[in-house]
Amino acid sequence: MIRLAQIEWFKIRNHRFFWIGMGLFAILVTTTLGYFGKLSLFGTGRQPDPEDMNMVTMMIPANLEEAGFYTLPFIWQNTTYIASFFKFIPAFLLLFFMSSEFEYRTYRQNIIDGLSVTQFFFSKLMTVFAFALMATLVVGLTVSLLAIYHNEEALSGLGEQSSFLLAYFAEVFSLLSLAFLFGILVRRSAIAIIILMIYYVMEPALGYYLGEPIKEYLPTRPSRDMINEPFTRLFNIQSFLNVESPDSVNWKLFSLSLVYSFIFAGTGLFILRKRDL
Repeated sequence: MIRLAQIEWFKIRNHRFFWIGMGLFAILVTTTLGYFGKLSLFGTGRQPDPEDMNMVTMMIPANLEEAGFYTLPFIWQNTTYIASFFKFIPAFLLLFFMSSEFEYRTYRQNIIDGLSVTQFFFSKLMTVFAFALMATLVVGLTVSLLAIYHNEEALSGLGEQSSFLLAYFAEVFSLLSLAFLFGILVRRSAIAIIILMIYYVMEPALGYYLGEPIKEYLPTRPSRDMINEPFTRLFNIQSFLNVESPDSVNWKLFSLSLVYSFIFAGTGLFILRKRDL
């Protein structure tokens, strides 16, 4: 396994696109999470006269930070939910490198040089794991620093609800596993990216058409609903909207994401074994 990891690292370590892509992911995540709480909820117009302010106006927070966006322990759910919108960047990176293996015949050369198909498969699966882990580390470090900055006793409560970070890893890993499968099937990065995006966007409509209970078990649902949106809880409007806003990880979807990751990976191995070089 160490040798396979070394081979993969050798392939990407000097590739400019890898560093640009992961650098872009890190910059977007850190800046978005760092400034998202500063977003004004109702514009930045004239401040109301204190004498004219009624109780309702006084209760409305000026921005998400005042609403508790960075408050422990809820910061983990709030930030990982926002960070999940950037999970496509490592997926696109993975598809680029997967497609390059086939387009430039390095896949065939690896087999000729002595790697078995199974070893090649596991080397790529390790890349999937590494990309998901790097994305999770970026988010985890960013959230930890934000929590320490915005909370006086952050160190004592930093671990509470940090399970959302594990859920984020499972969410990214599941999407990367699906991208991994599409990369093997299509072998063209641009086409694979288009297919991945179209399917991800269209699956909710497909689920609506299929109805219960099938829509609850569609492949990309865990990457949508494992981390629930936090805003109805953040603004305490659950009862007003008559919706539930859980503040914990959906462990059923967490388990489902692992099952689908295994299915995607297993299907990819089956295709590689059956397909000619």
